[in-house]
Amino acid sequence: MGFSLNFRHCILLLSVGLFFNEGLFAQTIVYGSNNYVEYQVGNLPVVIAVSHGGNLEPTSIPDRTCNNAVLVSDAFTIETALEIKNKFFLSTGCYPHLIISHLKRNKMDPNRNIAEGACGNLSAETAYNEFHSFITQARNTANAQYNFNTFFVDLHGHGNPMQRIELGYLIYDDELELSDAVLNSTPYINYSSIKNLALNNQNNFSHVQILRGPMALGTLLGERNYPSVPSMAIPFPGTNTNYFSGGYITANHTCFSGGVTINGLQMELNYSGIRDNAVHRISFASAFCESLIDYMNVHFNIVWNACNPMKSDGIEKEKSLSVYPNPAYIGEQVLFNISGNGQSLFSLFNSLGICVRNGEITNTAAAIETQNLPPGLYLLKVNNPKGIPLFSSYLVLR
Repeated sequence: MGFSLNFRHCILLLSVGLFFNEGLFAQTIVYGSNNYVEYQVGNLPVVIAVSHGGNLEPTSIPDRTCNNAVLVSDAFTIETALEIKNKFFLSTGCYPHLIISHLKRNKMDPNRNIAEGACGNLSAETAYNEFHSFITQARNTANAQYNFNTFFVDLHGHGNPMQRIELGYLIYDDELELSDAVLNSTPYINYSSIKNLALNNQNNFSHVQILRGPMALGTLLGERNYPSVPSMAIPFPGTNTNYFSGGYITANHTCFSGGVTINGLQMELNYSGIRDNAVHRISFASAFCESLIDYMNVHFNIVWNACNPMKSDGIEKEKSLSVYPNPAYIGEQVLFNISGNGQSLFSLFNSLGICVRNGEITNTAAAIETQNLPPGLYLLKVNNPKGIPLFSSYLVLR
């Protein structure tokens, strides 16, 4: 769960992990010390950070108790981020940059300053610094590749009773009720995590138009049946709604912070209908991918390099892939289902890129036998008979 703070008042030896050749890009996955933090290197101008979805609770790191530490985790945000990554690949042939903390929030919280986030523990401080260093590395890489046309998303899940997406631009709930003229004034633009975009976008939209106009990200999500605030339909959250306007990560990795050029926001996802099961996560990932591509095409003067985003009406909506159980135990049969029609083939690759299982998919479903497979991270790929990629998903065996 995210948080709001009044910000106006107020690298290390790493291990290189997996290399998978998919489409136009061989993706590198880099791990920090003890595999507490993971960086899936991308080649899109999109950086996504997931700080509160981890489940690791090493006994070597004591539970955080300093400064009345908040310990609530965000359920299924890592899984949601991985679906988003898969959808970006399917629609562009490329990946966003993805940074994940696998430590549970009671051990380390990268969405606080280091004193509160690590509570003085050296191992937690190392993971904390690696998490933020990975974000900085991703920002710099994407900016260099796309001439500073990069967008950052700090991904969270909220537990508020209102089932809507909260987009935090570091503008507080009561401030979003101010007039357009006030929100378009220099002080409020300077408070914003999309300050640079408000000052320089290819269609000369105002700050307010980008926050909640017809082509605002919240409006685009709402048009795809994911109500969001702020947007044209919900221009402000209302006070006393526990709206999350953005936290430490957003304040330090967007243009709100001096010297940082990237635009971005904190995105708080409601649970029901988005994070609660695999089908909903896949559906939301498609809507988010479409919305962000449309948003960036409108507001950024962007050339997509080797990546080729399809128009939103070209992204496949009639098909989806679900894998269960995931994670799975060795010896357990893994089932996966594909909606839609048409013959397809599946392949399962280990961390060395070696195919360890393959077969045909009949009647939109198939099973993978996991006997004699070692524990680890696997890549499941589904292609049509001509070899054109349809889906990809990670499978964890333990």
